[in-house]
Amino acid sequence: MSDSTRVRRPRRPTLRSAIEAAEKAGKKVKSATVENGKVTLVFANGETTTDDWDMHLKELDCGKS
Repeated sequence: MSDSTRVRRPRRPTLRSAIEAAEKAGKKVKSATVENGKVTLVFANGETTTDDWDMHLKELDCGKS
């Protein structure tokens, strides 16, 4: 199979990288789940996020470019 005919899967952040990025940003993670490829984090202060962690990882220089 040549490179041009390969189907590229969309990259998804790992649970571990999302938690590490949140803690590096100073957020304490209370719980985390992965559902349908989306990472949902619940923080100690009650906030919840389902943001696209690719953006956050790129800002923190933790993810792949």
